[in-house]
Amino acid sequence: MKELIKDEETYLKIKESDNLLFKALELVTIIFQDKVDKGGYPYSIHLLTVYSRVDDYMEKVCALLHDIVEDSDVTLEDLKEVGFTDEIVEIVNILTKKKGEVYTDYIDRIIKSGNVHAMNIKLADLSHNMETDRIKNPTVEDFDRLHKKYEPAYNKILNKLNNK
Repeated sequence: MKELIKDEETYLKIKESDNLLFKALELVTIIFQDKVDKGGYPYSIHLLTVYSRVDDYMEKVCALLHDIVEDSDVTLEDLKEVGFTDEIVEIVNILTKKKGEVYTDYIDRIIKSGNVHAMNIKLADLSHNMETDRIKNPTVEDFDRLHKKYEPAYNKILNKLNNK
């Protein structure tokens, strides 16, 4: 993790903090600082939007971290190294789509985990991903992705949560 953060003082500040929200926000700010989403907006806006759509403290921390393993060089072990709890690391693991994993299998894995936090965060993530105004000039492929991929996943997770 030190090699990803580069600045020793910042690394120690993150590692030594007991404030998990601070830790998550600092980490994603550094890791995603130059990354943009499909609409060309800073990727951190997506993370903050997902964060804003969940209520539980644990979910807020994990919402900030939900893409960090999948979309960067950060590992689950790195998250443990800087002091995230086993529960947070497990939720991030559940939310991380594995290389080569079929999307529907990924959604089924989240549901089968039974982890309500992970399902709530994924719903917040999908709801933001389905907003067409995030894409400057949406194409047919964009609408297909929303209607054929994200909407069914959203409905499947929501159905599971409503039937708990």
